[in-house]
Amino acid sequence: MARIWTVLFLLTVWLIGTPAPAAAPKDYADADAGVLVYSVGAIEIPMNFTFQYRRVRDAAGRPVKERVQVIECACVGFFRARMADPDYEGRETGKVVIRDLAPGDYEIDDFGFGGSVGATGYSWSSGRKLAMSFRVTSGEAVYIGNYARAPSLGTPLEKTLGAAGFFVISDKSQRDLARARARRPDLPAVTVAVPDATALNHPAIRAAEPR
Repeated sequence: MARIWTVLFLLTVWLIGTPAPAAAPKDYADADAGVLVYSVGAIEIPMNFTFQYRRVRDAAGRPVKERVQVIECACVGFFRARMADPDYEGRETGKVVIRDLAPGDYEIDDFGFGGSVGATGYSWSSGRKLAMSFRVTSGEAVYIGNYARAPSLGTPLEKTLGAAGFFVISDKSQRDLARARARRPDLPAVTVAVPDATALNHPAIRAAEPR
């Protein structure tokens, strides 16, 4: 019975989606900007999610304290379950994102998802800080991977994660950079720097789907 209610809960969330996100911060517009490229999507069952990151050091290595930014997937459309205008569709549906950022060192330190069921809101976060970093270099681009949420029910991870689901962070640069260059022909030279998900030793973050 508990499993049936869990499935019904997830189906309701799938159809309702999450509240509208806050307005995204504007891209950095100064001449020394670098470019960040990544993709976000959902495997099988869409659900909105975010990974949060911030710049922690400037290009000269000086510590800075700046507002949080997000790697965000609006994976649930307003009128249909899947996102609107995806860059790729199938078992995984998602989009490629291109951002202009200030040069420096950035850290990804948390992730989560949220939504509402009827009048009741809910949110879920990792409960454990992450330690993933990337560097943005002036006049260059960096690709930091594909971030995809997958359902844990019916997988070997169900015993550990229940119905929370998990994330796969992987290198889909061949697919994603082709789309990024089609959208932005002047994209500068790209360094592929996908975080090693296995090194995080986090039960909800994987480098690949379990078999």
